[in-house]
Amino acid sequence: MRDEVGQFSSKMAAELERVRVEAMRQTETRFEQQVLVLQKDAEAEKRLSELRVKTLEDTIAQQSGLVSSLQKQLEEAKAQVQEIAVRAIEGASGSRALTHINQIAMEQAKNRSPQG
Repeated sequence: MRDEVGQFSSKMAAELERVRVEAMRQTETRFEQQVLVLQKDAEAEKRLSELRVKTLEDTIAQQSGLVSSLQKQLEEAKAQVQEIAVRAIEGASGSRALTHINQIAMEQAKNRSPQG
């Protein structure tokens, strides 16, 4: 029994060392796993962010093209409106001139009838 008691402290120290080493190994393993998970999460988040940026860039490019197209259509519409306005003004002016000429012709015709 004395031998067992004497060996107890050395067995206890050896067992404590074994448990300490095992606990450190398990802790390191868990830490490495957590690091890997965090790295994978960071990579996935980076890829997702890159996809978002790409999508936004594509959207910007499409909208820029649409804006250019709409600006071109606006310019064409402005030119058409101006052309219509000019024609309307010319038409109104020509109509007034024609009416004025008709009035002059009618007056001349009236003036000639009684004399002839």
